[in-house]
Parts: sequence; C-alpha cells; structure tokens
Amino acid sequence: MTMAPPAINETALWQEVEFGAYGADLPIWTELADETGGPVLELGAGAGRTALHLAGHGHEVIALERDPDLVAALDRSTERDGTSIHVLEVDLSSPSEIDAPVRPALAIGPLHVIQLIDPSARGALLARLSELIGPGGRLALTVVDEESMMSAHPSSTRILPDMRELDGWVYSSEPLWIQVASDALTVRRIRERVSPAGALDRSVHDETLQRLTPEALEREGERAGFKPAPRRRISYGPGEADSLLVLLEVPE
Repeated sequence: MTMAPPAINETALWQEVEFGAYGADLPIWTELADETGGPVLELGAGAGRTALHLAGHGHEVIALERDPDLVAALDRSTERDGTSIHVLEVDLSSPSEIDAPVRPALAIGPLHVIQLIDPSARGALLARLSELIGPGGRLALTVVDEESMMSAHPSSTRILPDMRELDGWVYSSEPLWIQVASDALTVRRIRERVSPAGALDRSVHDETLQRLTPEALEREGERAGFKPAPRRRISYGPGEADSLLVLLEVPE
C-alpha cells in the first residue's frame, strides 16, 4: 500500500524545512519592533516564521506575500493561534499594488527578501515603502554578507541538511553549492522526501539572489527618501554566511 504524503502545501512545507529552524534573526526583529512601536509590515512573509513570532510577542503585523499557497498557510496559522496578523497577497515587484490597513511604524525584510527583487523594481519599492511608513518610520532589510560567505569554507565545514519529520515522512534540504556571478548568487539545494516505507523522492531546487551591497542599498534608500542608520550583523553560526541588517529611517 502506497502512503500519500501529508496533506500540507508543498511550498509551505519546504519553507518550514529550510527556514523554520532559523532563529538567529528573531531577537533583532523583536528588538526593533519594541523600539519603534506600532504595527510591523513584513515583506515576503512566507509561511509566517517571523510574523508569527512577532505577533506572539504582542505586535500587530501586516504580512505581505505573493505566493497564494503561502498566504493560505499563514491565514490558517493566524486563525489557529488567534494572533493579530493582517495577511495580504501582494507582489513586491509591483510596488503600486502595496497598501496596508494601518500605517506601519516599521517595515522589515528578513532572509534577504530584498535580494529577490529585480533591481529595476527595487527603487520604486523603496519609494513606496517610504510613503507607507511615513516620517519617523524605519525600514530594516537584510543582505548577504558576501565576505563571510566566501570565508565559510563549506569544503572543510560540512553544513548539515535542514530536516523535518511529519506523519512519518522525513524531509531534508541540503545546500550543495553557491554560484557567484557578476550580478547574482545562485544557491543550489538537494531536496529529499522519504516515505515511512523508505521510498526516496529527490529533486534539485535553485534560489537566485541579486547581488547587493549594504552601501548600494543605502544609496538607493537615500534616493527613495530614507536616511541610513547604523547597520547590524546577524551571525548564523559556523559554516553559514552572516547577514548584514541595513537600517533606513524616514526623516521626521
């Protein structure tokens, strides 16, 4: 008898496998939300890793996500937990479509979401966020620290796969390599799913990030009406690249 995989959306499931255990950045989002006060707008909320964390700490969250399956997954989690999250299906590459039911005091972009945006749309996105946040508001975006990425030495420090077990099925996602081009970083992963009977299903998944330095992002932010504030570093541990958090503020 062949057992069917768990009745959970595949996109949401792999989000949970690959990012659900990441927690190094959560304290800084909570700290910024506490400092700023008011609602928090999250860009690219996915299945809700950060949004649910902030809502659980008493913050009102507006979660923007373009994937309808992830929107549905986050809606279900919000209803289950009874948290204060406004979930909106929005494509960040179309900034004119972005709106919010309340004015956010802080907008955040965890997990390098700003590097998923095509450079041709990035300036308009920053300008729209400046309008939404308004004077005194803050925008916090993470970018890959390429220097730490190059010195992580994955050949000598094995990176263990991200894993999750669900209803007897075992899911794993292992980073294989990072391809560095002049304008983009491509991360290749092997995704594996093992049934309770031991049947293996394997696929390759690539994620491409636009290369973006903190300095370039700060310059783009200034053109959109922000002023830079001191950056912060997020360290994920041995064998992992750090992230740099670029903090931008709308002048009062």
